[in-house]
Amino acid sequence: MIKGDKNQSTLSESFKKFFKKRWAVPAVYLGCAALAVGAVFFIQDQKGTDVAEQSTESEYVYQEEAPDYTYGPTDTAEVNQSAEKMSLPVTNQDAVSVHKAFYDQTADASEQQEALIVVNQTYYPNLGVDLVQDGEPFEVTAAMSGTVTLVEEDPFIGNAVEIEHDGYVTRYQAIEDIAVAEGEEVRQGQVIAQSGVSELNPEAGLHVHFEVLKDGQAIDPMSITE
Repeated sequence: MIKGDKNQSTLSESFKKFFKKRWAVPAVYLGCAALAVGAVFFIQDQKGTDVAEQSTESEYVYQEEAPDYTYGPTDTAEVNQSAEKMSLPVTNQDAVSVHKAFYDQTADASEQQEALIVVNQTYYPNLGVDLVQDGEPFEVTAAMSGTVTLVEEDPFIGNAVEIEHDGYVTRYQAIEDIAVAEGEEVRQGQVIAQSGVSELNPEAGLHVHFEVLKDGQAIDPMSITE
C-alpha cells in the first residue's frame, strides 16, 4: 500500500470510530444547527442595517425639502384683529328713537306711507332714518372709523357731513356745530356735530338724518347697526 492510500484509510477509520460514539451524531447535529441559526441572524442584521441607512437617507431628504416657515407679530395681529361693526351715530343709543324710518320696498303700504317725505306736494322715499331724542339736543358721532369726504352747509336738508369707510359711505344731515373738516380721519364714536333742524323735515325738530350707502345704494341703517 502506498503512503497516500494508507493515510486515507487511517482517516476513514478515524471517522468510523468517531461516529460510533453515542454523542457524536447529536454533537454534529447541534453544530450544524448553530451554524444555520448564526447564518440567519447574520443575514437579518445585514438587512436591518440597509433599512436603517435607507430610512436615515429618506429622512434627510425630507428635511431638506421641507419649506422654511417664519412667524412674526404681523401675522398674529392680522388674525386677532376684529372687524369694526357700524353703530348708530349717537352717544346713547337707548335715548334716541326713529322719527321717520327708511323706505322699504318690501314693507306694507302703511309703513311705506310713513317713510315718505313730502316736498312741494311731491312724495319722496326716505333714504335714511331720522333720529330724535325727545326734542332735546344730542351729540352726533361717527358710525364707523373713516375719512371725512364732505362738509357742507345747506339750510334745506340741514348742514351735512359725509364719511367714507371700508366699503360704506355714511351721511349725516340736519346737523349743526360741525366739529370735523374734509380730509380728516375720524374714529368710531367721535363727536362730529350736534343735532339740528332742516326745512326738509321740520316736524322732526332737533334730529339727525342718517344715511348708509353700500356700493352707491342706500340701505336701511337699522339693519346693519348695533
